[in-house]
Amino acid sequence: MKENELPFDRGQHAVYTKNAKKCAQSLLRRCYDEKEAAEVWEKVQLQYCEFLKDEPALKDLKITTSIYDPILIFAWYGIAEKKPPRELIQREIYACFFGAFDTLGKVFDLNRRFDNRLASRIFQKANDIRVKEIERFPASFRMGSCAYDKETGIIRYSFTQCPNAEFAKRHHMEDALPLMCNCDHLAINAIHASLIREGTCLTSECCDYCIVGDKHPLAAQYERITAENGLWRSVKKKLPGGETA
Repeated sequence: MKENELPFDRGQHAVYTKNAKKCAQSLLRRCYDEKEAAEVWEKVQLQYCEFLKDEPALKDLKITTSIYDPILIFAWYGIAEKKPPRELIQREIYACFFGAFDTLGKVFDLNRRFDNRLASRIFQKANDIRVKEIERFPASFRMGSCAYDKETGIIRYSFTQCPNAEFAKRHHMEDALPLMCNCDHLAINAIHASLIREGTCLTSECCDYCIVGDKHPLAAQYERITAENGLWRSVKKKLPGGETA
């Protein structure tokens, strides 16, 4: 089914991007033959439209890809009975949605002060957009804070509301959410940095981002673990005596 034929309210919602379509179809082709993949893909599209019926209208957000592309992945996850190994799904989603970070990492390095400060400005700009938009779209991303320490080069910001986490809770698809959230770690790693995240909106009061160059002393104090819900989380490393770093 062509995207312009999909039965949803286009005055309220936006269609997924070509990248999201490429990702979902690629995952289908890994487990189904060509005919079956095409049939399941149409079911995924219809599930996408069905999901939108109960979703808040967010079409006019400045950045809609972080809302509607994940909904397509949720639709694929719920419809496809055959799925590749979880690690492969993670790589596929990252490559489609965040692959540009691999290219960026060839010239951008958060261990360099100039790049670090530039990244802080980019995050601040994103924060400003979210703060302004939440007034019109209460169901969108709600920023908790955004700060930059010029002396240490530590970038911090947080979300106290994430539409993707809220969607997962409403539809009881919490097990699919990590496949998207964990990409943040991979993207930050690609630009020679570490994401120190101790909680997300799925299980905590906020989704916290502490970003430093991967050579920064703070990065060495943490390690990344996989929680029971599949989310990657940062925890303080244990010292030989049992104390935390």
